Amino acid sequence: MNITELSKEIEASDIDDELKSQLKEHLFLFKQAGRAMEEERLEDGISILEMLLQRAPHDLAVQAMLATAYSSAGHPIKSIRMLEDIYEQEPDDGEYSFALALAYRRQDWVQKALKQLKITVSLSPDNRKAWEHLAECSMEIEDTHEATMNCFGAMYILNEYGIKSIKLNALAFSLTIEENEKADKYLTNILDIMDDEEKYAPSYYEGVVNDLLWEVNMSECYEFIPRIKEIAKEIPDISESIVERLSIVERRAEIIAMDETYPKTLCGIIKLLDNGCDCEECMRNLISMECSVLVDLNGYQPELMRLHKEHPKLYEMHSKFFDEAISGVDRERSLSSRLRTMSESGFEPILIRADGSEVNPVVETYRREGPKIGRNELCPCGSGVKYKKCCGS
Repeated sequence: MNITELSKEIEASDIDDELKSQLKEHLFLFKQAGRAMEEERLEDGISILEMLLQRAPHDLAVQAMLATAYSSAGHPIKSIRMLEDIYEQEPDDGEYSFALALAYRRQDWVQKALKQLKITVSLSPDNRKAWEHLAECSMEIEDTHEATMNCFGAMYILNEYGIKSIKLNALAFSLTIEENEKADKYLTNILDIMDDEEKYAPSYYEGVVNDLLWEVNMSECYEFIPRIKEIAKEIPDISESIVERLSIVERRAEIIAMDETYPKTLCGIIKLLDNGCDCEECMRNLISMECSVLVDLNGYQPELMRLHKEHPKLYEMHSKFFDEAISGVDRERSLSSRLRTMSESGFEPILIRADGSEVNPVVETYRREGPKIGRNELCPCGSGVKYKKCCGS
């Protein structure tokens, strides 16, 4: 019953006129508080609701709206205390129990949330979202046994009500990822549910895809990427961030696959660049691996050409250096420069040939062609300007 209908019912009732007036005022102020909340005038709404609560301490509607207002205004503890009061008055109400459980989760009180969610699903066994949160909480506390029981138990019970869950199937995938056929079945279930069930906002599906990609990346079970791409294709107006995330995981799968067929040094260069770290240590490691390539060009050049053909996107990550290495132009100067940089930093690179063996470099000293040009001499380019202000600047 909405506020207007309730006001008409009060007006038509036989109660005392003074009480009738008080009730109508109470409803009017409650409506004003709701409007303030809709207009994001949270403090105004809270002031009205707190005043109403003083007049009617057991009005559950006022308490529930005030709990929401506290949460929206950044007062989570006040919101939780209010929800606890409501639940104490209505311990058999599944909705109030679920609201309290969600408040605990938002505050990262996982154990409390877990306990309250168990109460919620006992009160409302057809509450899909409550079951999903229960399974997720079990995963958060890293109790695999409980997570398994809650996840598969939830799927079984919801199935009795004809309810299916994408999130529960995603969690089931995580729990069975080492069992190829089982895990693949849950990805198939997700695709089937996306075709059949009521459509949710793209962000809901994107969250599921992001969780699947995280799990695949952590476990390095990249064989599931094509199935996850199928799921991603079903998402309308998919965000660029998810597309980029999918691309990153695909690239890492490609890099992992390289380990079995390419020299470790080339794999190391690609992995280091993929990590995106430019700290001093990583840069030294990169230079050291580049030195390895330059020392054994005959061994690495065929591998670089194969990399360019088989994995063009990975080759592109360091194409400038790879192109120079394939051409062999200025090999001695390039190697000398890198070795000097390492020496000045107090480090000696470990040089590895393409076949995996170590090598101590024998580097020819770079010798200039022709005599040294003084800084105050005319530039040999013919500009008529001193060398120091022309090509030697």
